[in-house]
Amino acid sequence: MEVSKDTLKKIYTTGFAGLMAYMMAVGEKIGREEAIRIHARLHAGMAEMIRQNLSKLGITGDDARAGMAVIDAIMEEHYPGFSELMERERTEDTPKRVVSRHKGWCATLAACQMLGISPKEFCPIPHEEGLTPIVQVLNPKLQVRLGKIRPKDEYCELIVELKD
Repeated sequence: MEVSKDTLKKIYTTGFAGLMAYMMAVGEKIGREEAIRIHARLHAGMAEMIRQNLSKLGITGDDARAGMAVIDAIMEEHYPGFSELMERERTEDTPKRVVSRHKGWCATLAACQMLGISPKEFCPIPHEEGLTPIVQVLNPKLQVRLGKIRPKDEYCELIVELKD
């Protein structure tokens, strides 16, 4: 049975909104940033799973391209169809730096808008602190950061860089 794109969007958006609402409720007790950081650490916990299954992923190398390939593999494995809905495109693709531009639908953006949360205040922590340990399985010099963030900007950028 094939699931329509609209149904996938609703499933992912409501799932993300529920998780984010939970983080915000916990944040009222311990502070919003700390609650988001705990979530990011849970996300980063996937690093051990990546380490154990790296050979199965078929990813070779330890540069920024390999780091983005790990992120792509996680997205497809855990969120099937998600990348396609986001309309991701590479605007820079070198061994030292890969920039993925996202200009389509995004569950996190939709959930932020639904809950009245600023993506600029929410997104950097789970993306940067949650994904950096995952790509560092390949190379401790890899870093993940966000460039542009919607809705202020026209699109979002997820950047994997190999630091000196």
